[in-house]
Amino acid sequence: MGARVLVVEDESIVAMGIKHKLQNLGHSVVDMVATGEDAIKSARENHPEIILMDIVLKGEIDGIEATQIIRKKQDIPVIYLTAYADEEMLSRAKVTEPYGYIIKPFKSSEINANIEMAIYKHASSKKQNEILKKRILADFYDFILRAMPGSTTPDETEMRKLLANVFADRMELDMRPGFDKALSDNSIDYDSAEEIFEAYVDWITSVFSDLGIRIGLKSETTSFFIEFDNCPWIDESCKNPIFCLNCQSMINRSFKWTNLEGEINRRSTIASGSPSCIFSFNL
Repeated sequence: MGARVLVVEDESIVAMGIKHKLQNLGHSVVDMVATGEDAIKSARENHPEIILMDIVLKGEIDGIEATQIIRKKQDIPVIYLTAYADEEMLSRAKVTEPYGYIIKPFKSSEINANIEMAIYKHASSKKQNEILKKRILADFYDFILRAMPGSTTPDETEMRKLLANVFADRMELDMRPGFDKALSDNSIDYDSAEEIFEAYVDWITSVFSDLGIRIGLKSETTSFFIEFDNCPWIDESCKNPIFCLNCQSMINRSFKWTNLEGEINRRSTIASGSPSCIFSFNL
């Protein structure tokens, strides 16, 4: 069975050629658009299985920016199409984690192979993420059962404190050894706060990446920001914001392991309607 494909290409003749190739291969084209803005709108309305995205587009945003916006809201694999392959463009494109990168002009067999591989990889990744999500949710409910007092019912503030403490204690057992090993393997200078913090950021981002979270990093003069572009358990978090304690506790407790001075603040959450979860480190 063919895939439902969204084609994003600003040259109409090229777009028609792509559509013709796809249809001959047994795929269906749900829409053809020429701008990044229209790509975002079409992806939201048509729910394609895969997107063929030209990088250089007319309009205010290019294909890479459009992909970033789409991926924040929808889990749709993207294959980039471009006539260029310079290092700067590749570096920008890689951050969005595309499922393929095809240089124009291309043959039907090439585009078909990329589509089939992308769909297979996406399905496999989705299955693994679901397994991981179920395991995390099972742990979460286990934490709640352990944290619930036997004789009294605490208010929400007290419950948050109880759960945060349970999460933190569990982290000491499950994650602290990996953290210590990561710093040891990096052979860092423990007298250098900068090296310790860099090693910490590398470790904590790898932990969240393994949970299927897409991460962005930004630094300012005295502050550093970690941004989560997606939430693997967004449905549960929207129903009960206490789920957000999971990530918050992981960051708060693990930062204490560095023995660095600083303050962590949660600036926003996806569960509360923001486009991303942002944590700031004031060092």
